[in-house]
Amino acid sequence: MRESDLLEHIFQTSKALRRSDLVVIGPGDDMAMINLAGRRLLAGVDQLIDGRHVRLAVTPIHLVGRKAIARSLSDIAAMAARPVATLVAAALPPDFGVDRANQLFDSMRAVAEQYNAPIIGGDIAFHSDPSKPLVCSATVLAEPSATGPITRSGARPGDIVFVTGLLGGSLHPNGLGRHLTFEPRIDVALKLASTLGDDLHAMIDISDGLGRDASHIAERSNVQVTIDAARIPCNDDCDWRRALSDGEDYELCFAAAPNANVPGQIGGVQVTAVGEVRPAPGRASPDRARVVVQDGNRQLKADDLGWEHSSES
Repeated sequence: MRESDLLEHIFQTSKALRRSDLVVIGPGDDMAMINLAGRRLLAGVDQLIDGRHVRLAVTPIHLVGRKAIARSLSDIAAMAARPVATLVAAALPPDFGVDRANQLFDSMRAVAEQYNAPIIGGDIAFHSDPSKPLVCSATVLAEPSATGPITRSGARPGDIVFVTGLLGGSLHPNGLGRHLTFEPRIDVALKLASTLGDDLHAMIDISDGLGRDASHIAERSNVQVTIDAARIPCNDDCDWRRALSDGEDYELCFAAAPNANVPGQIGGVQVTAVGEVRPAPGRASPDRARVVVQDGNRQLKADDLGWEHSSES
């Protein structure tokens, strides 16, 4: 079983939701959006699982709590929205210990409050088996900015594709690394939205790798994204292949109009043009790649370069 197959099933069978007066954005984006008595509210949820997203045995507990909240806040950045509140549900091993539990929730609370999304409720449960992993689920609520939420589905042929920051190498072999200390790009996204206005067409946060996440924009927008390997901004310890596929960067990838005045940096965060949007290949095309990487004279399909959950991984 592959994550993408299950998500596509959920997306396809939930299309009727978007024809209701309540649901403005349904499954298939970084956050959903509902209409409550004329006021729009965004909601998103993400999980953190020991052994999958962190290694509790080697990771300071405050960084575990930090990541549990920050990865959900990154979804708010992807929609260029403003945080409102957070709810947390956690399942703890029975031998987790009071001190570690207090540290975990204290760090969650601190990060949530830092980004103006205070924890307003949630749930705690305990596994009966000590071998079962810690699981934290953070639901975040947000309100759209004045320009409205930026979705994955607005990219147009001719748009330029940009990324923020540097990519690749977020997870060190020892389980530590930048994936524990990244800053959700909420302020950067809001600045982009206010500066570019209608010229900001689509956006996503890079959690699974630039290749796979750019393919989500391409698929939802029914376009093709081409990326110039030589222009990808990489961390010092990475090449462009790792920048495309490592994931857990939590930077932004966005598509903007070709004449948009996109700044080269925002608040000290680098913004780099890495490619462009083209029409989607025809149905008869033998290669219907959603994302193509140009490496010198070679063109490589990059749709699947990145992380994907599966029942075998």
